[in-house]
Amino acid sequence: MTLITNYGVTDQFSLTAFFPVRYILNEKVLFRGQNQNQYAGGKYFRESYGLGDVILQARLQKNLLKEKLPVVFGLGAKLSNGEINATDRFGDRISDNLQVGTGTIDPVFSIYISNNYRQFLFSGGVFTRITNGENIYGYHYGNEIQTLVNIDYIESSLIYGGLQFSHLLTTRDYYEYGKVAQDRGGNSIFAAGKLGTRLTDKLDMEMTIQMPLHQNLNESQLTSPFTIQFGSLYRFEI
Repeated sequence: MTLITNYGVTDQFSLTAFFPVRYILNEKVLFRGQNQNQYAGGKYFRESYGLGDVILQARLQKNLLKEKLPVVFGLGAKLSNGEINATDRFGDRISDNLQVGTGTIDPVFSIYISNNYRQFLFSGGVFTRITNGENIYGYHYGNEIQTLVNIDYIESSLIYGGLQFSHLLTTRDYYEYGKVAQDRGGNSIFAAGKLGTRLTDKLDMEMTIQMPLHQNLNESQLTSPFTIQFGSLYRFEI
């Protein structure tokens, strides 16, 4: 779950904050003798939860092509507030990729454009995160770039829908200051359908179903055949 807040300083400049609340549960089966703390083997659980790394971003809108094409430029940082010391039930620290935080402060950049044509809204954008070195345990997360293209149908203010196509590219992670992490990184193409409703002048609710169209991942990685997301938008005045 992610709470997104946006404050419009002016018509062209705004401040945005993302507060991700994460719960991660990993289960695997151990062979006899594989883990000295659970020598008999069997199911082994690792979990972490809490507030993840917060993202703060400033956004500036410029209207191009004779004020007909709004372009929003974003610049900010992903903080390092998320917990990176979660342990299993034996007190051993779990893997970095199972922690709710990363332990590094990273710059984030984005650009977003949109244009209306009759009852349709066409939009697209690019979001990138560049990892700023290793955390205190020597783990270096891969860089990430995500590209989005959206088509929304907004004929009615009561019900709206749309399609989204996205591409996600992540580079490999590294651990112990330079060793290549297996089963991490790759590129994926997704398609998503969206359906929403405006309940009041201030409250929207929407549901998105996303599924992969193509995935080229490094080594063996566990992925989901589809993802269902629920979201809401509340507008308030200060």
